[in-house]
Amino acid sequence: MSAEREVRTVIENWAKAVSAGDRKAILAHHADDLLMFDCPATVQGLSAYDKTWDFFFANPRGPISFVPRDMAVIADNEVAFVSCEMHCDGTSAGPVDFRLTTGLRKIEGEWVIVHEHHSVPTDQARFTGPQ
Repeated sequence: MSAEREVRTVIENWAKAVSAGDRKAILAHHADDLLMFDCPATVQGLSAYDKTWDFFFANPRGPISFVPRDMAVIADNEVAFVSCEMHCDGTSAGPVDFRLTTGLRKIEGEWVIVHEHHSVPTDQARFTGPQ
């Protein structure tokens, strides 16, 4: 399988894990020292990243869907970069469309997300979580 296909599979499986509420699978391909930029704060480390999902899953408003669209993957044998649009619905945050950008490294033969960035256009920005 090509590096691009492997990386695409990691992101698709992560999105499926979010839709299923499977915390173990959500964390499975993230580095211990992950850096994530999200609203409203920067998150450093896997433990802190795991805690960000508490709000996300706290008060579901129906079936959760977390669906990537228009995924672009650039990958070589050691480093990869992915961007896509994500549609999210059914969570405590309500429906939201956002841009996901991830950086991955191949570590001991496995693709690992080392950087994750979520953003929304400023004309759509809203955040209702804890501050």
